[in-house]
Amino acid sequence: MEKPRLNRATSSLKCGVTAFLLLSGVGFVIAGLMSHQHYGLDHARTVVHYLGDEASGGMQMAKLYSQLLQAAHVHSFTMPLVFFTLWTVLHFTPIRSSWKNLMILGGTLSILAYNAAPFLVRYQSPHYVGLFTVGGVGLFLFFFLPAGLVLYETWLGFSVPRDS
Repeated sequence: MEKPRLNRATSSLKCGVTAFLLLSGVGFVIAGLMSHQHYGLDHARTVVHYLGDEASGGMQMAKLYSQLLQAAHVHSFTMPLVFFTLWTVLHFTPIRSSWKNLMILGGTLSILAYNAAPFLVRYQSPHYVGLFTVGGVGLFLFFFLPAGLVLYETWLGFSVPRDS
């Protein structure tokens, strides 16, 4: 029995997968723009964003636990759903299982790092601010790389099936 491939799928499935990936990609770009707006993708400004700045006369207050919890709640539900959907359609690409596993592990660790970073910066040490960079870059990398592979397979198809 031949393994299912996205490039052999119906046009409605291809359009659905493409629309999901494009809309999710727009969401990631907007998240990046939002991060740039909040703290300019700068570690020092990120620390001030979460810890506040007493030197500015109390103008920048430290983030409250409830604020961190609210953001973590949303991210802890939505990011795994987006990535799980991506990982599911990645299953229908003829790339090696080891590459798929690497992308899944990378995405999982990126989600964990990015969700833990605000709490670690706020309650442990500002030195954890680098987790925002590691997690954020990982989120973009481990979303856009498999999404690109899925779109390539969906519309063009890989020419030689490999171990899956």
